[in-house]
Amino acid sequence: MKPLLLALETATDVCSVALFAGETLCFEAILQRGRIHAEQLVPLIANALERCERQAAELDAVAVSMGPGSYTGLRVGVSTAKGLVEATGARLIGVPTLEALAASVIPFAEPHDLVVPLLNSRRTEVYAAIYRITPDATLHPLAAPAALEAASVPEWLPSIEASHHTWLVGEGVQRVSAHLPEDSTTLRLLDPAQHSLRAFWVGWLGLARYRAERFEEVATFEPFYLKDFVAKPYRHAPAPSLSS
Repeated sequence: MKPLLLALETATDVCSVALFAGETLCFEAILQRGRIHAEQLVPLIANALERCERQAAELDAVAVSMGPGSYTGLRVGVSTAKGLVEATGARLIGVPTLEALAASVIPFAEPHDLVVPLLNSRRTEVYAAIYRITPDATLHPLAAPAALEAASVPEWLPSIEASHHTWLVGEGVQRVSAHLPEDSTTLRLLDPAQHSLRAFWVGWLGLARYRAERFEEVATFEPFYLKDFVAKPYRHAPAPSLSS
């Protein structure tokens, strides 16, 4: 039986909902306006269920973007997801926001390419992580999410063979781009206006976690804020390893 999975993305100004029946996307909506999550998320969910002629009680799982990102947006998304699973008995799945953003690059990249998702943090900082695309089109983490000064990102990036590329994606690309070398032949910068966060990728990763039975405990699940990083003076993050 195909699981019915609802995916929520609220970690930035994007407010997005997607509904999957197994691998089939039944509905997706994306609103790119700030500070609308509290007002628009629940109506978007209701619209998704109505359009697909399904009931909330039929949900098998709710996947939610868990951070890092906007404090308010994450609280709205996670609290809504927890309320739904408590009301319906569905399973709760947390999906790291940067991983969902990185997954959006898979259709454009090649195996062994690196993906660096970037989201704006405070002032001149960005949230960043590094993933390698595997031959089976999944993501292998190389560097855990960190909050970095945008100017330090170029020296933080690992070197890569000339036959492969490093893809930078997300709203933080604009903040980082001014500090990148102009003559690089391996860096690929994706336009944030064309490649933003979507609930589709939260659901895509959520389905894999559902099959692997990687569920969250509702009572203890909280957003991942990376508070320890942004509350202290900047320190260099550990250099990422390219070992598999």
